[in-house]
Amino acid sequence: MAQTVLNFSIASTDERLTSQSGEIVFGEYLKAIEIDKLCDRYLPQPKSNRGYAPFNFIQPLLLMMHGGGRSLDDLRMLHVDKAMQEVLHIKNIPTADSTGKWLKRHGLIGMYGIEDINKVLLKRYLKRIEEPLVLDIDASVIESHKSIAEYTYKMFPGFTPMIGHVNGGYILHSEFRSGNIAPADHNLTFVKRCEEQLPRATKLQYLRADSASYQATLFDYCQDNGIIYTIGAHLDRSVLNSIKDIKQWETIKSHDGKTHHVKEEVAELIHTMQHTNHAFRLIVVKKTTTPILHGFEDILSEEELLAYASERYHVIATNADEEEMSAQDAVMFYRKRGDTSENRIKELKNGFNLKYLPTSDFTGNAFYFQIGVLAYNLFVMFKETLQKSWQHHTIETLRYKLYNIAGKVITHAKQTILKVNKQFIELLESIRQKSYEISLE
Repeated sequence: MAQTVLNFSIASTDERLTSQSGEIVFGEYLKAIEIDKLCDRYLPQPKSNRGYAPFNFIQPLLLMMHGGGRSLDDLRMLHVDKAMQEVLHIKNIPTADSTGKWLKRHGLIGMYGIEDINKVLLKRYLKRIEEPLVLDIDASVIESHKSIAEYTYKMFPGFTPMIGHVNGGYILHSEFRSGNIAPADHNLTFVKRCEEQLPRATKLQYLRADSASYQATLFDYCQDNGIIYTIGAHLDRSVLNSIKDIKQWETIKSHDGKTHHVKEEVAELIHTMQHTNHAFRLIVVKKTTTPILHGFEDILSEEELLAYASERYHVIATNADEEEMSAQDAVMFYRKRGDTSENRIKELKNGFNLKYLPTSDFTGNAFYFQIGVLAYNLFVMFKETLQKSWQHHTIETLRYKLYNIAGKVITHAKQTILKVNKQFIELLESIRQKSYEISLE
């Protein structure tokens, strides 16, 4: 017998235990919104009666991604979780090798199938959105050293998927792109594809993007179709010359108190590009900064800080009317990209580990990435079943507070019972009740 520090022993049990009781209620939510039927409708069916149905592959992948799995090999955790299998009626779980082959075999068809599923779920998501629709588009970079990876603009091999969020949450559309495709390529086409995902009666009203979308064709399209854009602009020579002529600057109001930004001011001018059909506003933000060590800003006076200050400019292009959006409003609206786009992409890549790509086949990886997008969108939608104070949680927090609740499954009088600690019963029952109500919609 092994020597130990504490006085307890370890023994085996045949009881059906699970460390993922909370994720079981997420699995029930998938049934409530009929993901199984959508998968069987839009994804390719097996060619023989012995093959797995599409949902047999998709369900374990969704549970694995939500549970924190890092690779296809982590599907083995579902293989050993007999309690979860029994409660969710999971009869077959393909192996990691079978799943990888399935992804490569159905890459392109599967990718478009997942896109169709996301389009159906979008209608459900939009029912609870009362604000005007805002589309945020941005490119991301996935580092990869697979043989099919091309060098990205960040000088390492990988892929550069393009992602469009609507109202800071749901991914309206995504494109898995090769690493050598620049973030500025095909942005107008991408915006049009995002619009195609919307229901017919729904219209896109705002577009936000970084300077990679500073393009004449995109500006003209938005202007002609009634879309208000706020897009990062280029500090080229003509813009810098125009900035020199600005005489009046307005101080941007800050709620942070005194920081190393001694001054942050805003002004605007009318601008046009060579190939645009419409002029637009350029919102210029001037930051007067002093390069000093952290903490010294409380020691030096404002006059001393200004003595070593330098000016930096950031420019935003917009076609919004002054009455609808002042210069300061445009700056604040544009800066929301940090949360509604950049942080959401981090959540997608880090929370669902889409930095990992399972195959050396481009379309197979694109299919897997789309499944990750589906997992993320389902996470956004699933949060409507949670109490309001939890609806801003990241997936990491939700795993800690909900998914990773230990439980035991027993059968009594032909009824399956999931037993958890008393403190979690009300939480799980409330989620299950909301899932049932959703199933009736």
